Amino acid sequence: MSLLNILGLAVGFAAAFIVALEVRSELGFDRFIPGADQIYLLRTLYTPDAGDQISSDQSPAGMAKWPQHDSASIEAVSRLVTAEWPMRTPHIVTQQSFYWADSNFFDVVRFSAVKGDLSKALQKPDSMVLTQKMARTFFGREDVVGQTVVLSDWLKVTITAVLADFPDNTSFGNQIFISSESSYSMISILDSHPEWNWTSCLTFVRLKPGTSLSTKSLTLLASRNGVSSREHPTKFEIVPLTQLHFLPRADSPIAARGHPDTIVAMIAVAVLIVVLAVVNFSELMTLQIDERRHEMAIRKTLGAETHHIFLQILVEAGILVCLSLTLAAAGVERFLPMLDPIMRVGRSPWSEVWFLLGSLAVGFSLAMLGAIYPALALASAHPRHSRNPTPSIGGASLSRSLWTITRFSLLILLLTTSHTVYRQWRFATSDGLNHQANRVLLINTASDVPADVRLRHPLLSVRGVENATYSRRLPEQRDIWPDWIRRGDGRIIQAQRQSVDPYFFDFYDIKPLAGRTFTTISPSLTPPREVIINRAALQALGFGKPHDAIGAKINLARDTGDLSSKIIGVVDNIRLANIRDPAPPMIFDNQSAFFNRLSVKLTPGAEASALGHIREIWLQTYPRAGPMDARFYSDYVHTEYADMYQQWYVFGLLSVIGVAVSIFGLIGLSIHIYRTGRKEIAIRNALGASKADLIGLRLKPYLRPLVIANIVAGPLAWLVAFSWLGTFALHVSPAWPTFVLASASTFLIAFGTLVIHTALVEPARSSSPLRNPE
Repeated sequence: MSLLNILGLAVGFAAAFIVALEVRSELGFDRFIPGADQIYLLRTLYTPDAGDQISSDQSPAGMAKWPQHDSASIEAVSRLVTAEWPMRTPHIVTQQSFYWADSNFFDVVRFSAVKGDLSKALQKPDSMVLTQKMARTFFGREDVVGQTVVLSDWLKVTITAVLADFPDNTSFGNQIFISSESSYSMISILDSHPEWNWTSCLTFVRLKPGTSLSTKSLTLLASRNGVSSREHPTKFEIVPLTQLHFLPRADSPIAARGHPDTIVAMIAVAVLIVVLAVVNFSELMTLQIDERRHEMAIRKTLGAETHHIFLQILVEAGILVCLSLTLAAAGVERFLPMLDPIMRVGRSPWSEVWFLLGSLAVGFSLAMLGAIYPALALASAHPRHSRNPTPSIGGASLSRSLWTITRFSLLILLLTTSHTVYRQWRFATSDGLNHQANRVLLINTASDVPADVRLRHPLLSVRGVENATYSRRLPEQRDIWPDWIRRGDGRIIQAQRQSVDPYFFDFYDIKPLAGRTFTTISPSLTPPREVIINRAALQALGFGKPHDAIGAKINLARDTGDLSSKIIGVVDNIRLANIRDPAPPMIFDNQSAFFNRLSVKLTPGAEASALGHIREIWLQTYPRAGPMDARFYSDYVHTEYADMYQQWYVFGLLSVIGVAVSIFGLIGLSIHIYRTGRKEIAIRNALGASKADLIGLRLKPYLRPLVIANIVAGPLAWLVAFSWLGTFALHVSPAWPTFVLASASTFLIAFGTLVIHTALVEPARSSSPLRNPE
């Protein structure tokens, strides 16, 4: 019985420790950076006079210079621009993402260096700084200061410093920084064109201690420098780097966002597991009341005080709890590396002593709370029990029923929650999309020729390629191009501007609702006179039916005055990789000058061979562009919902642990029932009862508690699932098969455990209890 107590608690606490480590990781984003609390990111808010906002983690390049000259609150400002180029060393050839960085970047974001001087590392052109991990990737070792890396087969950069590896909980996804002092760097190009006021840089601000910088002052500063305009009304804000991870989703985010609801759900499930483990622990100790009541009564007859017995039971419980916590901590240390690719805890789980001691203290306290009731019950044993050792069946039976109801109610809640999260993740990444994401290859197109659509035609001749279409970024939600529509009543509607070719809507199975779609592309940069809107834009503009919008004029706000465009078609909303928010209003044009994405639909089973031919055609079409930059749309979708997958993975793991804890408790309960009822079993056996009859006898006491547990937990599980799904704009509905499956699982677990134990226990078929009465 003690072994079952230790295992049940250890497994439960190990699960709670893993969740605590994950929560600590999520809440500690970027806190490994020295002085992280003084670092801020300058963000852009696209906002008209009214309506929703689109935000971006990027800002115009000039914003790095204007605040520093005009504000006494700023200590330093520096910028990053994300890029991806071919890189080559004697060790590897690869397409690698990196940051163009201002020379003072490491004065603002003070990473730790293992080699080199960061204060001077980016001051010279053609200099590079990378992490230990990237050094090992490029050269197979970490001592690489002075080595060179070739970019795009012609440009050599020299490594000037090596950074300590970043943990997983950081907003800095790229681990290579190249100096912007070179004339070919994107930051230098942006600085040479101050009239380019679009969002282009990640701008980091280090404020002086005790100072602040308001959104109003930043916005006024930008306006004085010609950034905000009637066509692109913008505001600016600075956000602490350590708070960036949980901001609402933004355009061009520095990294994928976390979601507070995920953290809350993980904590709630961890609490359920701990409660389940403590309930199990308390129940197994309670089962000893009948078995040890005679012992405690004798001790009281011999003069033992009630509080002495109470303390003895607590000490015994404390020893079991300490052994369980030790086993749990060791198990986490041993098995966490297997889970880390998804959990992303990174460093050693017990690298911070305060966290280890705090976790152990909380675990010990919770478990000891569960030991109080059994200790009080045993300590209250009356001396008369020493003369009459017959157990009190009624009280024990009621206690067992309550524990069984509690255990299985928690288990049902855990199983239904886990399955609901899995269904929502499947809906988000597969079932709810307009198309099969694992068949769509997204290619970043590159050409110096405007309106270049040369790649599509030769790709269609490749075996295994079914269709292809050009667009601006779609179906990815990044580098959003906001636009504003002025309605007849003066209200301004914010919409996303998208450029697509005539094949786009058919490719992504976007249903036309009224009018027509494009039949040609327009290579002109002149604002389009004909546009298509989606259902969300139709509703925002106040049209009753799709046909009502056909032929209507919409006024797009421009600096030179409103531009009138005619609506020629209305299409359904495209299901993008964002189901947390409602579909945004969209305006589609056919301007090929803005195409930068080619979507290619591949035939199932022919992906590998088709991809090889596509790469060959890419090199023939763009010989100077370097390796093709492409990925499957499913990879993008899974990245967007990585937190939900992580949530489902954790819930699934905790569900398995919850089942294990319940089985441990049931085994202990089965052992106790056998010990207290083996005389009855022996009598029935002597009278000719079959093994099936004996199994039925053992199962009968659990039918009522299991039914009550399902009645109690069913509505509660439905409420939890409904509340969580309500945080998504698009979601599955709570499904009755989920609750039936969870209910059936509890019956199967209970009956299976008891049947196996009853069938295997040898004394159940023996008459020895009758020959050796206790």
